[in-house]
Amino acid sequence: MDKGSFLDDENQMVVDATCYEIGMELFEDWNNSNLDEGTFWADYQIALRCDSNYLKGRFNQFYDLKPGDDEYITWDEEA
Repeated sequence: MDKGSFLDDENQMVVDATCYEIGMELFEDWNNSNLDEGTFWADYQIALRCDSNYLKGRFNQFYDLKPGDDEYITWDEEA
């Protein structure tokens, strides 16, 4: 029988803070793993997964990537 989570009856601020803390730790582990492949790869993984059109464009500009390059990330230059 599933009783649910012990967090179900906890204050939402406590749950949110806990989730944030875990998220930061998971991100650090994930990013460090990507950094093992180099800064470019870690930057690429972040830019690829973010929802920010601006950051996608900045990534392409920083690494001088053009459409047709393998790691070029499609973005809307007009937005």
